[in-house]
Amino acid sequence: MFSRKPITAAICALSLCLAAPLAAQTTGTTVEVNPLTVEGLVVGKRLSFGADFAAKHNIAVPIPFSFTVPTDRTKNIRVEPAPGGSGIYKVNFATEDNQLISSLQLVPITIPMGDDQTRMNHLARIAKQAFVVSVVDPEKAQIDAQRRAKVGPYLAIETLGRYIDTDGGVVALRTVAIVGPDSEHGLVGIINALPGNAGIKQVGDILLVDGSRALGTLRFR
Repeated sequence: MFSRKPITAAICALSLCLAAPLAAQTTGTTVEVNPLTVEGLVVGKRLSFGADFAAKHNIAVPIPFSFTVPTDRTKNIRVEPAPGGSGIYKVNFATEDNQLISSLQLVPITIPMGDDQTRMNHLARIAKQAFVVSVVDPEKAQIDAQRRAKVGPYLAIETLGRYIDTDGGVVALRTVAIVGPDSEHGLVGIINALPGNAGIKQVGDILLVDGSRALGTLRFR
């Protein structure tokens, strides 16, 4: 069992306070797991974030969005609204005995307007910085790939890799920077997964965990 204090770092001049992405036991509020929507191959509960959510949790939501929490595979799901700093929402998917499988945390970002290539360059830098500040020790982390990601119709760049946690275990990590169309606002999705619990055998397998499946349903409103 282990825990980590929130990580604080500047990402493209935006101060992001990231709650600890992993814990041996999940915490938070249990989400209703009654399947309500189907998003492609993802069955789950659709959640929306905008002015009402921002007012309720006293946190900024610069660009309204929604996504689906998958409930078709994992039934032990804990959610954390406003998990710390500027983080908007976090979802933990766990085994029946509360061992983490994967998690998704969403944090707002801002990038300048410009042509697509310039904006993708900014997204690539944010995704890499988010990766670095999300690991326990950058000296014990490895980036395996950075590439364009598929999240709806939006410009998005992902960084894939792994790191060694405080207990010596390997954790898979995916950070995805996404920007809204014709907007300077976007989100970075931070997905952690425990390879043993999630069935990850190679780098790309993290795209199959529930944290990644949830991110794939994200749409700006």
